[in-house]
Amino acid sequence: MLRDLERLHPGIGEDIDADAEQLVFDVALVETSRDTAWPSLLAEQGPRGDCFDPATGGPPSSAPGVVVSLLPTGIRAEIGGFAGDATPATNLLAATCDHLITNPNAVTASDLYFAADNVGYLEGNLLCRFLLGQLDLGVGGHRRVGLVVEEPVQAAFGRNVLNAVNAMRTVAGIEVDPVVFTGRIRTESRYAEHGHATGAYGDLGALLDALEHVQAAGARSVGLVSSIDVPQPVREAYYRGEPIPNPWGSAEAILTHTATSYCPVTAAHSPLLLEAEHTCFGTLGDPRDGAELISSAFLCSMVRGLSRAPTLLPAAAPHDGGEQRLTAAQVRAVVMPETAVGNIPFFVALDRRIPVILVRGNHTAAGLTPARLGLDADLPGPNRPIYTVASYMEAAGLLLALREGIAPAALVRPIRGVEPVLLKRAEPAAVAA
Repeated sequence: MLRDLERLHPGIGEDIDADAEQLVFDVALVETSRDTAWPSLLAEQGPRGDCFDPATGGPPSSAPGVVVSLLPTGIRAEIGGFAGDATPATNLLAATCDHLITNPNAVTASDLYFAADNVGYLEGNLLCRFLLGQLDLGVGGHRRVGLVVEEPVQAAFGRNVLNAVNAMRTVAGIEVDPVVFTGRIRTESRYAEHGHATGAYGDLGALLDALEHVQAAGARSVGLVSSIDVPQPVREAYYRGEPIPNPWGSAEAILTHTATSYCPVTAAHSPLLLEAEHTCFGTLGDPRDGAELISSAFLCSMVRGLSRAPTLLPAAAPHDGGEQRLTAAQVRAVVMPETAVGNIPFFVALDRRIPVILVRGNHTAAGLTPARLGLDADLPGPNRPIYTVASYMEAAGLLLALREGIAPAALVRPIRGVEPVLLKRAEPAAVAA
């Protein structure tokens, strides 16, 4: 299905609207003379990998089972659209598989990080490339984390960042090096025509220059700490609990997409304070934002997650027999909100007959369902295995059924009887004398 989209620019992002006539995509383009680190997202898909079993259309049971839980940011997912509030649901899904890969925003919560040991995260650009087969993942062990920090408006905010880094070094024992301060990136949060959050940017060259320095120093996991200017009325409306997408989310996602497009590193973002009043200390808000309301640094969970993030391995690179390596061919299912299906992982999963589990109870502002794309999600089959469930609890049960080889249709009622196929006997061929 991706090849049907090749008429679009390689900077393709999320599918944000659809009707009977067209799909509308939100696209972010970067103008630079730098070469990208990876092929186009619309390039020919990579090989299925040596774990693919052509007899079953998936990996053999001996291969480590990988589940991808997709929770795009900036679309106000009821679960996962706030400050790490999808951690319990993510950990439940992770209990059904060997490795679970998700978006950073699902489990990073300012200074709190409680993801299970078998949870690793990739920002959206790298997650798409993993599913496309452009890269494999090395798992296990701990990573050295580099930081790129935007020059703060006030020196006190820079010292606050360094205090948080030193806390992670001394309490968590994480190696954070180097910490590079760079010029102002000047990111502004905005809302696009279709209601999702996005951003406008100033000097992304400062970001890319700093990334090159961090990469040259040997760090392969990089945290971005930069300010995102959110208009005060929008900030207040969000923290009052009004039904608007996280105004920081997509602006952060575009920054990490840019970083990982030009440098082969894992990356995540945490906001840098612009004003002391933005700490929101003493403010009582949505419980899902509690972790942000008690923090002023916002980066400790990001550093913890990056220290355990997968390493990026080119899919064409030789396999080292001693390393634990995950490939796209080992993905047993992709879980996502029912109303957020317009994305590359969804299309790739359909192309490769990977089961897609849609969670109806995790509402989003995107409003894109299979029906709006002209797909019938109520008739899962071997060529289009789409299942719709009510909650992440039900999704976990379905994952267990798929893992154990139990046909999902056997677990619901009414159960349909077998409909035999009657073949007409062919007339015997005449034998020439």
